[in-house]
Amino acid sequence: MTGLERIVEKIAEENKQATDAILEKTAEQANRMLADAREGANAKAARVVDEAKKEADRIVSVAKSQAESITRKRYLQVRNAVVNDILSAAYERIEALDDEQYFDLLLRLCIRNAEKGEGVLCLNAHDLARMPADFEEKINSAIYETGAVMVSRDAVPIENGFVLLYGDIEVNCTLRAVFDERMDDLKDLLNPLLFA
Repeated sequence: MTGLERIVEKIAEENKQATDAILEKTAEQANRMLADAREGANAKAARVVDEAKKEADRIVSVAKSQAESITRKRYLQVRNAVVNDILSAAYERIEALDDEQYFDLLLRLCIRNAEKGEGVLCLNAHDLARMPADFEEKINSAIYETGAVMVSRDAVPIENGFVLLYGDIEVNCTLRAVFDERMDDLKDLLNPLLFA
């Protein structure tokens, strides 16, 4: 081998070593960059997963809260429906009382609602026709210390119960008016009994 060939061979050998060193250094840099990219991607993926979990937990919490609210609302609707049904049945039962029980109830209502002075008790035509003969007497014997009530012989257009008149003052004692006036009290009495 000639001197020139050895020089060329030495240059080629040095070039190969330099190229190998550059390739090795580039490969290390590429591997480092790839590892950094993987690490960054894993960190970003972990953040995305963590945020997604938090959002999912928030959505589940909101859904639970809404479901509980809907359940409470429906429960209250059912409770109110049950109470209203019971009160309606009670009202119908009072309407269906026999004459003696019905007029005993009216007597108690009149005594409770009578005011001082002279009053007029007005009934509907059906109740006037079935009124016991001593009804007015029973009322007046119960309230004689504070006043008196005369039963009007003229019928008024009411469903049931009576209306008490004291001059310009009218006391509505129809069963519906009494029920409506006491509705909240009746519901307060029923709720603990039904829904302890």
